[in-house]
Amino acid sequence: MKNKGAFYTGILLVVAGLLLSAGQIIGWRGLWPFLILLVGAAFWMPIFIWWERRQQLAGLAMPGTIIMTNGLILLAQNVTGKWGTWSYLWTMELIAVGLGLLALYVLGRRERGLVVAAAIVGGIGLTFFFIFATAFSRFFRLLGAVVLILTGTLMILSRASQRVDRKTRNQ
Repeated sequence: MKNKGAFYTGILLVVAGLLLSAGQIIGWRGLWPFLILLVGAAFWMPIFIWWERRQQLAGLAMPGTIIMTNGLILLAQNVTGKWGTWSYLWTMELIAVGLGLLALYVLGRRERGLVVAAAIVGGIGLTFFFIFATAFSRFFRLLGAVVLILTGTLMILSRASQRVDRKTRNQ
């Protein structure tokens, strides 16, 4: 077990060293979010290194998931230069908590309350995401309008098909 941990820790150190070297050579402008992802991965590593002890280590999944989500958001914003997307991407924090709770359930002792909490927090996060993304993003405003049109059309068609079914049954 010791050698396994040393091996994976060695990989983590090599990746960190490569990132630091690349940062010195080409600059930190595009690389710094990878350090955040690396910290998140460091929380997940013990779970995978000592898989047979995952139930005891499951608590590491929560901070690892939240930190990695932040790293992914910041990486996407850094690559695209669209820092204003934080006006709706903050909702991913709630979604990350929901995913972390789900990971706790899967890796841990399968306590049903974790799934319920994950669904509630994740659902609130998704709801807020669609509300704020629709409010602050042109793309999501258009997408929201299309979803409303399609939903309304499906409801109308559903109602119309129910009327046709009733008429054919009465004849």
